[in-house]
Amino acid sequence: MKKLSSRQKLGVFLVFLGIVLAFVTYEIFNKAHYSYEPLIMKGWLDEKIPVISIFVIPYLSFHLLAALVVPLLSLKIGGYKAFLVNGIAIIVGQLMLDVAYAFFQTQVPRTPVPENSPFDWVLVNIIYGNDQPLNGFPSNHVTWSVVSILAMWRLRTRAPRTSWILMGWFVLILPATVFLHQHYVIDIYGGIFVAFSAYWGCMFLIEKPNLKIR
Repeated sequence: MKKLSSRQKLGVFLVFLGIVLAFVTYEIFNKAHYSYEPLIMKGWLDEKIPVISIFVIPYLSFHLLAALVVPLLSLKIGGYKAFLVNGIAIIVGQLMLDVAYAFFQTQVPRTPVPENSPFDWVLVNIIYGNDQPLNGFPSNHVTWSVVSILAMWRLRTRAPRTSWILMGWFVLILPATVFLHQHYVIDIYGGIFVAFSAYWGCMFLIEKPNLKIR
């Protein structure tokens, strides 16, 4: 990684500050009280999905990896512009989610979970105990995870082992959202759409790739 200029160091600080604020906005909408009953977007497939509480492991690792580890790897391996694309895509993606949460709030009613294993206990007391059943569509976990997958995909030739391990781990987070009954299947599709829109939009604005046909 090339030595950063003072301006670039300020940019790194502001992007990480923006990521922190993006998480704060998620929490604000997740703990808000609404004058209407949030929608339940449950489909026939959701009825058949069981609770598999071992998925709490990738689910809980999400914020540390997506908000800190992947942006730092993008900076170190990909360079300053790759970092900007990754970090700003998270911020822009969250802003898109916040608009949905503000005008189209959804919920996923809790499913009773018998605490038969340590993973069940973590699900009920750590996740369900600290996270309201709101902010369903699109999924925040899916959006940030797919942004991270795209960022690591672009680093796969420079750091193949790290990139493939992290991409595989983030892929686990997508089914974790439904296997923990935190989301419905439609929320995954919404999160993927937001992630691709935010990431590729930021990439074209920041990196300005040459798309001329030779």
